[in-house]
Parts: sequence; structure tokens; C-alpha cells
Amino acid sequence: MSALLKIVIAFIVIVFLLLRKVKLGYCLLLGSLALGILFDIQFADYLRFTLLAFKDPANQRLIVTLVTILILANVMGETKQLERIVSLARNVIRNPKVIITAMPALIGFLPIPGGALFSAPLVEKTDVESEIDPSMRSFINYWFRHVWEYFFPLYPEVVLATALTGIEMSRFIFIQIPLSVTAIIVGFLAISRLKLNVKVEEDPDGSEWKILVLYVLPILVPIVLILIGVTSWISILIGVIISLLINKKDTIGIIAKVLRKFPWDVILNVVGVVVFKSFVENTGGIPQMVQFFTQHNFPLILITTIAPFLVGLFSGMGIVPIGITFPLILPLTNKSNFHPTVMLAFACGFMGVMLSPAHLCLVVSNQYFDADIREVYRLLIIPVLSIILVALILYFLKGG
Repeated sequence: MSALLKIVIAFIVIVFLLLRKVKLGYCLLLGSLALGILFDIQFADYLRFTLLAFKDPANQRLIVTLVTILILANVMGETKQLERIVSLARNVIRNPKVIITAMPALIGFLPIPGGALFSAPLVEKTDVESEIDPSMRSFINYWFRHVWEYFFPLYPEVVLATALTGIEMSRFIFIQIPLSVTAIIVGFLAISRLKLNVKVEEDPDGSEWKILVLYVLPILVPIVLILIGVTSWISILIGVIISLLINKKDTIGIIAKVLRKFPWDVILNVVGVVVFKSFVENTGGIPQMVQFFTQHNFPLILITTIAPFLVGLFSGMGIVPIGITFPLILPLTNKSNFHPTVMLAFACGFMGVMLSPAHLCLVVSNQYFDADIREVYRLLIIPVLSIILVALILYFLKGG
């Protein structure tokens, strides 16, 4: 049995369990078990792969960062700062569709896994009249959270892509920006039929912008700190402190409420994601799958589209299709099609990630809004295909 088929079977197990309403964390752990059985690993390797997941410093930082994100979001919720941000944003911007998409897009400048969990409460508070169903809320939060990831120079996959290709960052941004523009346009088209009402409230002191900036500081400060290189969880913890200082109320009582209501299910999902990722990496399935494409002399266009897409789909991590498929694809290119091939491979790999049930942002967004995963996928499919189509058109127009 080929590695590709084994990984596909493991994903079928995960999707089947999800449709049976099994919690995603358990689905991913059982998917890891299925991978182990299919790749015929020894019992000791089950323990080793699991321990490797938790020994990985990146995974440790991920879990700690998500805990601090949850604490910040809940502190801002308990102190009503989220409601205040949205109310002021409605006064200042007045277009509800711009407001509800701007919230996750703002958080999209945070290059951290699971950032959709940060923006989800803002999206929820924007839709105060509950005019949007949970699946559409999840789609808006998830899609607009990722509109910058095609070119933003602090995302790991962008940094890795420029390192592997030797393309200057400024040139890479120029190549990739059309994909971000497309993502924004198709995102707005997807929500074009929504009818949202705006309730404009006059602020008593007439200084909406200043007050809005004050209440957004717990979000803006962590973004700035992360952009200048401060560790993510420390940056977000500073945001928690700022939020508490702005509130000037019962700090101990607020913290107690937040800890009492802490959503441990989200952490279970994270555990499932990191363990599944460890099994996918350590069973060696993905390199075998990519090797299959190259050994069977698939045309370059098929390798450039299918291989990154499948690796992204199976891994759920943006950096994985870049790191695994680029070293195999790039030697097959020439000077005339090099840049178009890089752009197309990046787009297809990232669209695979966007559809992956192991993508942490999709996981936490669906869980937060209690969204039907099938409906979210229905909303995602046209935007995803649009990105791939635009990438293909640009590929052929630029000499691919």
C-alpha cells in the first residue's frame, strides 16, 4: 500500500469521526493511531512519536501561547472591553462588513499558530444581533485571519520560501501580493449577500478614535512586540496586564472567573494536532508521497499543484509543504518559469493547509462558534478554488 493511500485512509478515519460528533482532539489522536497501524510501527514508537511531539520546543511554545491567548480573550470579554471595541468601531467605520472582516485581518498580522482564536471573540461581538449563522462566522474569522499569509515577511513559510528559492523578500512580496488581493476580494464576495445592521451610538466625549485605540492596546501592543521579536506568549501576557490595567476593577475576581471558565477542550485539540503532526512527520509518509510523484515522471504543472496541496492538506502547517516540496520542485524549473512556479506551488500548498482538518486555526474557529464543519467547508471551497485558479492564470501568463 502506498504512503499516499495510508495517509488518505487516516484522514478518512478523522473525517468519519468528526461527522459522528467526536471531539476533534480525540479524532486526531485516533487518526495518529490509524497512521501507526497502517505504517506498521512498533508499540515503542507510538510512545516515542508522542513524546517527540511534546519535547519539540515549537510545540511547547504553541501550547503556552494559546493558553495566554485564551486568557487575554477571556479577560477582555469579562471586562466588556471587546464589546466596547466593537461599539466604537461601529461608530468610526460604520460599515458592518468592513468591521467584521477587519477584526480577524488585524489579528492576521500576528504570525502565531491558532491566531484565529484571538480574533473569534471580536467577530462574535461584532455580530451582536446574531444575524450570521455559526458556520459563516467561523468562515469569516478563519478566511480573513489568513489573507496576509501569502506574502507577510514575518510568517515562517514566507521566510522559508525566500531562503529556499533565493528570491529577495521585496521581489517575493511583489510576486505574492496578487494572491492576497484575490483572497480579500473572494472573501468579500462570499459575504456579499449578508445583511447586517449598523447601530451607531454617539460617544459622550466625542473622541471615539482615542478611546478605540486605548481599548485596542491589549491587542496592538502584542502585535508590535511580536513583530520586533519578543516571544509570542510573553507579548500576549503583557497584553493581559494592559487589559487589566485599563479595566481598573477587581483584578483578582476577573482572573478567578477566567480560570474557572478556561476552555480545556481547546488545549485537547492542540494536543491532538501536535501528536498527529508528529506521527505524519515521523512515519515518513509525506516524503514517500512526494517521491512517488517525482519517480513516476509527472508533468511539472501536476507536481507543482498536487504535491504541495496534498502535503498542506495532510500536515495542516503552512511551513511543511514549503519545506518538503520546494527542494523537489525547484530543480525541475528553468529561468523562465522559476518565479511563476514558486508562486503556484506556494498557493497550492497553502490552500491545502486552509482545507486541512488538522489546521489549528480551523479547529479553534469551528469550536469557538460551534460551527458545522461540513458547512464551513462548503463556504471555503469556492474561495480556495479561486486562489488556485488565479495562481494558475498568473502562472501561464508569466511564462509557466
